[in-house]
Amino acid sequence: MKRIATYIAVACVALMAHAQTDSIVPSVPLTYPYLTPISAMEDLNEDIMALRFSKADASAKKLIQTAKRKRQSTEEYDKVVDICHKGENGLRGVDRVLIVDSVVVDKKAFLNAYPLSADLGSLSLSEKGDIVQYQTQLNGMVIAPQPQAEGLTRYYLEDGTLTEGESIEGLGIEGDINYPFLMPDGQTFYFAARCEDGYGNYDLYATRYDSDSKRFYQAENMGLPYNSYANDYMLVIDESANLGWFASDRYQPDGKVCIYTFVPNESRQTIDYETTDLNELRALASLQSITALPLTDEQKEAKAEASRRLAKVKGQRSKVNRVRDFEFVLNDARTCYTLNDFTSNEARKQCSDWLQKSKNLTTLYEQLQQMRETSPTAKQQILNLETRIKELQAEVHALEKQIRMLELKK
Repeated sequence: MKRIATYIAVACVALMAHAQTDSIVPSVPLTYPYLTPISAMEDLNEDIMALRFSKADASAKKLIQTAKRKRQSTEEYDKVVDICHKGENGLRGVDRVLIVDSVVVDKKAFLNAYPLSADLGSLSLSEKGDIVQYQTQLNGMVIAPQPQAEGLTRYYLEDGTLTEGESIEGLGIEGDINYPFLMPDGQTFYFAARCEDGYGNYDLYATRYDSDSKRFYQAENMGLPYNSYANDYMLVIDESANLGWFASDRYQPDGKVCIYTFVPNESRQTIDYETTDLNELRALASLQSITALPLTDEQKEAKAEASRRLAKVKGQRSKVNRVRDFEFVLNDARTCYTLNDFTSNEARKQCSDWLQKSKNLTTLYEQLQQMRETSPTAKQQILNLETRIKELQAEVHALEKQIRMLELKK
């Protein structure tokens, strides 16, 4: 699918840069349960996850025949056959995607692994870690799953207040829709859905906005390798960095998810099914071992360049999101913002003392100001406070010199 860069015809609402709304992520879970596993038989699940669809299909059909002879339900195995047919078709349209990096994180905090710049908007995760709300950076649009319902709702921020929500129309998906992301072009839209048309569990979908009908086109399943029988969701693309991210719990234990970083293609680069070795095709389509995949010299160079871009993006995010408990200037080139920024254990200990004395000094300043305003005749008490403040100021200044000496001689 091509990523089109035409502007969406939606009403733009004035919004100051970096402004945020309170999260409207619903606290209640959506109604659709997870579908895993597709079968009670572990070997069938393993074959499907490894994309051995012909083998799984043959096994399921034998089980269907046996179940029919015993007058038992074939529903479980019919579902396997359906998934296998979709999978076989999917293998004939695998997108050749260059994976740059992958990292396994806790699912309840997986958004922390997305180094998003401010112009991409913001993502908010529900307390249970299963629902995501997206807010654009430019026009104040907020997109969130509908609680206890199918579909997505769109809101706008007007004068600091969210408008009444309206359902997003035209996606053509009936099921649990979640994890929305709208590209800065205002038109290209990604989301995840669990529905009968997918491979199973959450699949990634893409669509575009039709400015004439003011609706989205029918969403398309992004296919392999983006999707699998597992949960695949939360695709984000940063065009300025030419990088993309999506999450998947394929091959992961409960509570963990892998965040894949990839180089997005301008258009789908389908791998030739007829000329590609089947085992190599399965490896490319399943992302089971991204480090073992063969790369051409051109792909190696592209991956190295993408890795440098990724490091830059992560560095920029680190600077923006850096924790600042305090600010201690060591010299013109170096400032410490947390105790962990110190390399000297003794300097770290002295800094803890400095922080406490600085806090005490602030408290004394406040007490002195209050006493001057409310008890101007208590001259002796005021004098005592002024004396203690001078003493504490000297102690704080002395500690600052000591900390710099300890740290900078390292």
